[in-house]
Amino acid sequence: MNISFRKVNNNDFNLLHTWCSQEFIYEWFEQRVLSYDEIVNKYTNKLNSGKQHLFIIQCDNKDIGLMQIYKFENDIGINIGKYNNVYEYDLFIGEEEYLSKGVGTIIVKNINNIIYSKYNADAIILRPFKRNVRAIKCYKKCGYEIISEYNGTDTIGNPEIITVLLNEKNTNN
Repeated sequence: MNISFRKVNNNDFNLLHTWCSQEFIYEWFEQRVLSYDEIVNKYTNKLNSGKQHLFIIQCDNKDIGLMQIYKFENDIGINIGKYNNVYEYDLFIGEEEYLSKGVGTIIVKNINNIIYSKYNADAIILRPFKRNVRAIKCYKKCGYEIISEYNGTDTIGNPEIITVLLNEKNTNN
């Protein structure tokens, strides 16, 4: 199984719309189905802002998901101690046949390696919903530790408990 990443481009909007229209994605990612125009506007703005680096996740050259890498902004006031260059990312696997097969663990390990080598991060923070047990289990398998939880909201304002996980460069598995 060969995992690779390619930069998102304007030709990916249909694919992103298809993925984000599936309940197993929008339950965790947007909490509602976005229209095609909303997808185009959202991802065009992200591509143009330069604040996030957007990639299509590929497995054996097949597009299977999305990853967004960005600098961690400590908007939750969490103590990150000795770390100076902290990154965060979001991802989803949009092709259902790749779920619960260990692909996510391989993807997370690859993303961690990229962030530590290309972005020179000294730590990575992830913030899934506490109820997203599958994601948290995957992250813990990849060397993340739960360091905090806080009361937050999803993208449409519903209350959610957010789990904060930390991976240090020297514990990257």
